[in-house]
Amino acid sequence: MADLLNLSHLRAKSVADNGDHYVIEAQGGVVPTTCPECHHVGLHRFGTLRQGYMDAPMHGKRVKIQIERQRYRCKACGKTLLEPMPHMDGRRLATERLVRYVEERCLQETFAALARDVGLDDKTIRHIFDDYVARLQQTIKFQTPEVLGIDELKIIGQTRAMITDIRTLALFDMLPNRKKADLLPYFHNLPDKYRVKVVVMDMWSVYRQVADAELPGRPIVADRFHVVRTAQVALDRTRLAIRKALSRHTRLQLKNERAVLYKRAKSLTAGEQSKLQQWSAALPELGTAYALKEEFAALYEQPTRAKAESAAKKWQARALQANLPHFRETLGVLDSWWTEIFNWYDFPVTNAYTEAINGIAKSINRMGRGYSFEVIRARLLFDKKARAQTTVRTVRARVPKANLAELFASGGLPAWTDYEPIVSENEVIEFGPHIPTLVDLLESGYFS
Repeated sequence: MADLLNLSHLRAKSVADNGDHYVIEAQGGVVPTTCPECHHVGLHRFGTLRQGYMDAPMHGKRVKIQIERQRYRCKACGKTLLEPMPHMDGRRLATERLVRYVEERCLQETFAALARDVGLDDKTIRHIFDDYVARLQQTIKFQTPEVLGIDELKIIGQTRAMITDIRTLALFDMLPNRKKADLLPYFHNLPDKYRVKVVVMDMWSVYRQVADAELPGRPIVADRFHVVRTAQVALDRTRLAIRKALSRHTRLQLKNERAVLYKRAKSLTAGEQSKLQQWSAALPELGTAYALKEEFAALYEQPTRAKAESAAKKWQARALQANLPHFRETLGVLDSWWTEIFNWYDFPVTNAYTEAINGIAKSINRMGRGYSFEVIRARLLFDKKARAQTTVRTVRARVPKANLAELFASGGLPAWTDYEPIVSENEVIEFGPHIPTLVDLLESGYFS
């Protein structure tokens, strides 16, 4: 029977199969020798206390261990105590291995499903989860990205900032909001800030202000997707404004064929090109808006930065001449973010994979209604399978400060590097959960 439980200091006496769960009667084997209060060695038996502990599932069924715990009383001070239970969790009526079982699954299964599986209530599962995540946050540290991406998503009624490692396609962190008052201390305390060489962001001015304050000198690249999208939005708003004056039949036809306007001209089929020409002839403003959208997207197809900036100035002139009100925002973006937009030609990086993370977070939120931000953040950041894809083992040599000038002159290190005296060490480096792997796990049903 002892092999059934496989717990030292605990012996199984009988097993009852109750259909959906087992009940195992067990007896302890640890006898205390001294009083924990006065350290007197004289203890005598003082009755028993029946307690039930939940254990890890067996054969797909819940397991409850019933134990008659021996009570003892100190002959000297009168203090009573129970026999020790070495393999039981000190904070709840559960075995330590059940707690580990919950920890291994709580990042991918809903609390309700896990509670049904193991026989604990949802609140206990949540407390185990909280303790586990607090421990993970102390022990797991991701290396600060060289190409740091900042994007956002709206989840649980609030816009959250997403920090990514664009070079390794990894999620670095997920912040509760995108307020400047919270972002400034976060980036001020960012470890190893010297590693950051480029910052990629959407066009939220607060991000740029924070980067200028806490990551000075790093080139900022306005994310290409968000830049081009401003012209697409302007085109769609123009379409919506035009359709108000159309007949019902024409409005419905334009609505059904609007996908033609969203596609790039080079991707249109012959039939779609014909439809575009027909709409442009019937609604000249719509044709002009489409042409402006196409020319704006083509700013990223120029051979050099200088040619792209020249094309942008010509686009500005045409947009002003067209005088379409919904393109004013795109004109404003171009003026306000000129340097950051065309930095893409020097640093051709984007936040495209951050958009995939946004979809994952929203899907996980739908799976577990009522989840807090902290739960969703932990599920994304600490999943073992996703983290394994970007974990590397290396031997790093730290460089004496005396060698910095020589290394910087050769292009080996950025100017703000400040290394400790030379030390060689085996080091496991984690960059964060791999975004494509997170996508695959979600599509395979891994997160439930």
